[in-house]
Amino acid sequence: MPSKKICVPVLSRANYGRLKSVLTEINNHPKLELQLIVGASAIVDRYGCINTIKKDGFKIDAEVHGLVDGDEPECMAITTGLMTVQLTLLFKQLNPGMVFVHADRVEQMATAIAASYTNRILIHSEGGESTGSIDNKVRPSITSLADIHFPVTELAKQNIIKMGKDPSTVFVVGSPALDIIKDIDLTNTRGKPYILVLNHPNTTDPEEIDPLIEAVMSIPIHKIWINPNTDSGAKAMMKKIHGLKEVEFVKNLPVEEYARLLNNCQCAVGNSSSFIKEGAFLGVPAVLVGRRQEGREVGNNIVFADYDKDMIVNAIKHQMTRPKLEPDLRFGNGTAGKQIAERLAVI
Repeated sequence: MPSKKICVPVLSRANYGRLKSVLTEINNHPKLELQLIVGASAIVDRYGCINTIKKDGFKIDAEVHGLVDGDEPECMAITTGLMTVQLTLLFKQLNPGMVFVHADRVEQMATAIAASYTNRILIHSEGGESTGSIDNKVRPSITSLADIHFPVTELAKQNIIKMGKDPSTVFVVGSPALDIIKDIDLTNTRGKPYILVLNHPNTTDPEEIDPLIEAVMSIPIHKIWINPNTDSGAKAMMKKIHGLKEVEFVKNLPVEEYARLLNNCQCAVGNSSSFIKEGAFLGVPAVLVGRRQEGREVGNNIVFADYDKDMIVNAIKHQMTRPKLEPDLRFGNGTAGKQIAERLAVI
C-alpha cells in the first residue's frame, strides 16, 4: 500500500517547537510520508528556525516566502493572502492527501484555507481552546474548516463537539509541545538565578508594555528576555525592550534550550502560551500579564496580572517564593506525536 502523504507547513518558530515530535513520528512511520514546507517567519533570521530544522535532519520539500513584516495589522491580513496563494500552488505540486495545521497563528489560517479549497483532508491540533487577541477568531475558524481534530484536553474536545463536529473525528492526545521536553536533559546551565520574560503583542486590543518593563526591571535578579513573535506591534515592542540595560536578550532558541530556560527560571513572566502548557508540565511558577491568554484553561502554576507595575511586581514576588511545583499532566503526558501518527495511519 502506498504511503499516505501528509504535508506539514512549518511557518513560525513556535510552530516548529510545537510540532517537532509530530514531524518525527510521521517521518518514522512506515505507512506515512512526511512532506515538509518551511516558510513565512520560520525562514526570517530574527524570528526563524530553518537552520535548526535542517540541523535536526528533516528534509524540506519546499520553502515559501510570504511574511509582510510590519507593525500595522494590515500586514497580517496581507501575509494571510500571500501565504494562501503560495501554499495553494505548493499543495498542487506536492499533492498531499492530508495537510496538518496547528493552533491559531495567522499563517495557519492561510494553510487551512488553501488545504480546504483544494479538497485535502485538513488535520487540526490544539483546537477547542479560548484565548485573547485575534487568535480567538482564527482558532475556531480553522476548527470549522478541519476534518480531523487532535485537541489537548477533554474540555477542548467538548468545545469542538459543541461546534457541530462529529465526535468520531475528535481525539484527545495532549499537547505535542510536551513530547520533546519529556526526555531531554533539563539541567540548569546558568550560573545564577533568573526570571524568564516572553511577551507578545495583543493584536486586537493593544496593551502598553511599559508597566511590564518597569516591574521586571525593579526586581533585583538577572533577566532573560526572549524576542516576541511577528504579530503587528512586535517591532515597536522590540525597540523598547532592546534599549534596556542589564537584560540578556535572546533572538531564537531550539525548543530543547527553551525548555531548559523555562524549567530552571525562578519565575516566567509575560503572555506566552508556553507558560500554560509546558509550564504546567514542568511545574514552573508563571505570571500571565494582560489579556492575550484570557479565557485559557490553566494549571495551578499560573497567576494573572494586569499591565500594572505594582500588580506585576507582587505577582512575580509571590511566584518566586513558591517551591518548584509537581508536574501537572492536564495538558498531556508527552506522547501526543506518537498518538497522532498512529491515528493518521489508520484514517
